[in-house]
Amino acid sequence: MMNASRTARQPCRSTQGAAFSPAQAQLRRGAVSSSTCRSRRSLVVRAAGAYEALEPDVYCCLGLSHCFKKADDGRLADVMVIEPISSSSLECMATGAKTSFKLATGISFADAMARDKARLPEQFADGFFCDEWAYRLEAAARTWQRPHAQDNLMDIVPLGKVRGNFNFSLDNKRVLNFENVVTDDDNVKQDMSIDVYGRADKKARDEAMAAAAAEEETSEAAKQEQEAEELDALLAM
Repeated sequence: MMNASRTARQPCRSTQGAAFSPAQAQLRRGAVSSSTCRSRRSLVVRAAGAYEALEPDVYCCLGLSHCFKKADDGRLADVMVIEPISSSSLECMATGAKTSFKLATGISFADAMARDKARLPEQFADGFFCDEWAYRLEAAARTWQRPHAQDNLMDIVPLGKVRGNFNFSLDNKRVLNFENVVTDDDNVKQDMSIDVYGRADKKARDEAMAAAAAEEETSEAAKQEQEAEELDALLAM
């Protein structure tokens, strides 16, 4: 019993020989654990936000899109815009999906980032580079580094080539400076379009009942008027 008691009261020692009480040892272990967790979290954050720089010669795809700008008088003016195309977007275009892109070309990342029309096919000479060019170009270029794109999509528009036989359509016009202003009327229309409670049917029933009541009231008034006329005729005899 004496040995067990002494053992329980013995202070904890580190590998360097420094002595700690049990409470100090527990606090130390907690501090080390907390510090380790913070370090791991910071490593995860850095890893999640880290991207390798793209090589200058990696493949990119640029498209010439037929867009519109709305003038002050409400008229639409044609604008040709040069935009990066992601691998998934080009895959959809190649399968026949409607698109506003008239042309697409394969180009290196460095040439595209230069924003120099002299490095683009002559068909792109009248186009304007889209807004946030560097950000959108890098984002689109990274989609072409995925295995599926590398193995299956690179030949849709080969590097240095131009393709224009897509399903070009202006059915859904892309208006660059369009501002969608939502009003209360729009909210009501949307609310009625997703009417899951049958409110439209109830409204129709209410209107029908009101019309029937009005017709009945009119008929009753006409009947009373006719009875009054007949009574007057009898009294006049």
